[in-house]
Amino acid sequence: YEWPTTEHGVYADHKGHVWIAGNGKGDNHILKFTNTGTFVLQIGKRNQAKGSNDTANVHGAAAMVVFPKTNELFVADGYTNRRVIVFDADTGAYKRHWGAYGKPPDDTFKVPPRPQLLTGPPQPSFANPVHAIVVSNDGLVYVGDRSNNRLQVFKLDGSFVREVFINRDTLQNEGTVHNFALSRDPQQRFLFVADGSNKA
Repeated sequence: YEWPTTEHGVYADHKGHVWIAGNGKGDNHILKFTNTGTFVLQIGKRNQAKGSNDTANVHGAAAMVVFPKTNELFVADGYTNRRVIVFDADTGAYKRHWGAYGKPPDDTFKVPPRPQLLTGPPQPSFANPVHAIVVSNDGLVYVGDRSNNRLQVFKLDGSFVREVFINRDTLQNEGTVHNFALSRDPQQRFLFVADGSNKA
């Protein structure tokens, strides 16, 4: 079995498909190809995004992963939007989306100054970017809320499970939770977190 691989904005799934998203101006879509480059599917349309509750388009999707057991594409839609959004991996049909703590995302939320962000109560909203996403074999969705220096864990339906801060006192704007990898043992006992600000 070859493990799926992911890079910033590019993901290869368990069926050998390649998914591509961008975070440039007007990048409101995701493209799916075969591993030989044949176009398969497009989700969303360029320059059509209408915010974090738009079910047809993404806006600056940072990372994607397909969960084989449900054949769903989970997207960290977070360079401009502030959410996780889920699509059917075959048809591209919208399934569901959520923001921090499993609540509807709120694009009107103003992120406080960095010192207040680090010492006050946890922020009720994802910040930009929502940068990383993995789904474990037991159906838990791990989401990197990079600028808030935390990851949040959800059930497949978006129900909030818990959050973990990674070096919460980090002052750099880029934040700490840049990417994830699950260990390859059958139990996936470890989640490895790339802390970009602290180079750890």
